[in-house]
Amino acid sequence: MISLKEFTYSRKPHFDYFKSLKFDVMLYGESINPLYCDLKVYQDLFMFSFLLENYFKGAKILEIGGGDSRLLEYFKNECECWNLDKLEGLGNGPKELSEKKYRIVLDYIGNHNTELPENYFDFVFSISALEHVQLGDESIYENILSDINRILKKGGYSVHCMDHATDLHLEEIEIAWTNPLLQYFFEKEKMINNFIPLKVAEEDPELFVVPEEYYNNFWLPVTNVTYENFGKPFSYNFLWKKF
Repeated sequence: MISLKEFTYSRKPHFDYFKSLKFDVMLYGESINPLYCDLKVYQDLFMFSFLLENYFKGAKILEIGGGDSRLLEYFKNECECWNLDKLEGLGNGPKELSEKKYRIVLDYIGNHNTELPENYFDFVFSISALEHVQLGDESIYENILSDINRILKKGGYSVHCMDHATDLHLEEIEIAWTNPLLQYFFEKEKMINNFIPLKVAEEDPELFVVPEEYYNNFWLPVTNVTYENFGKPFSYNFLWKKF
């Protein structure tokens, strides 16, 4: 079973675990090559692993900023699936969705939307969404955290993958690009996994980052920044349980 303490940030050996149980084939219908794949593929497989090993039939699942969600599509027939997304296309996301068999709420987490019932969800998760939150406004961070805990039922899990990038070329960035929301969550909420400094992750020779060839083919046309100057994108993952 997956242990969050071993999965705090994306590492190459994680793919050995995913592939040993054929999670990539189950989710994508094909074997994934970690030497040429997107960061979201790693995040999908990490979250898929956690959900698959912890969910139960009829579980109530909410994805924050799910867009055209691959995971909700997989679990929709056995679980009650919800998607909270304003569908504004942020982070190269979709602006509209085809008809889905799960409920969509057009809003942002932190707005305490009454369409989301209190003490209701068994799992609340996000993939590559929270890093787009406005930087430096702790009132927004506080609203997001309180809103997640408002809708999460007692005993429920909140699991998140945030994008980061090593960035050794900009002197004003000491360690890595990151949204301060990450540090705020670790300071304000009791996590199941311990905080690992980004510097430690950055120096790990087994750190999984978006491969340069993949970045040049798919990210560069969007960012217009070279791989060297953008930094190497990786995932930071964290989890808490509501008591």
